[in-house]
Amino acid sequence: MQIKTHPAMNVLYSTFQTSLATLHDKVGTIARDLHEEAARQHLLVTGPVYWFYYGADGKPDTIFTLEIAVPISGEPVTNERFLFNRLEAFKCIVETHYGAWSELGNTYGILMQKVATDQLKLNGVCREMYVNIDFTRDECNITEVQVGIV
Repeated sequence: MQIKTHPAMNVLYSTFQTSLATLHDKVGTIARDLHEEAARQHLLVTGPVYWFYYGADGKPDTIFTLEIAVPISGEPVTNERFLFNRLEAFKCIVETHYGAWSELGNTYGILMQKVATDQLKLNGVCREMYVNIDFTRDECNITEVQVGIV
């Protein structure tokens, strides 16, 4: 576990209102669609898929904003489905999660315990960076969990 600042980045993304109980329908399909759109517009995808959580509190039925994004080089033509944003640098406490996404809650628990112990102030944003995605073998998934801090 470490504190780090991720540099600013440009992203192509889609945004949704969802809950932890209902977000599973977004897994896989949106990331594929973002990559297809980037290719269609001749944009270079410059990093892994990110999920940005705004207003999630860990409760299954709380409605929050989820943005699924890929970093890109260039500025796309946007529409109602695919948007563009220039994200600022992001200071966060980070833990790498290996394995099933159903166990991500444990990783968040470890991070939140560190936040409480060190009296860190949250900025209200959590991010997941999907370093490796394997839909057939959960043990091969690698996810960097990033909890934003001030």
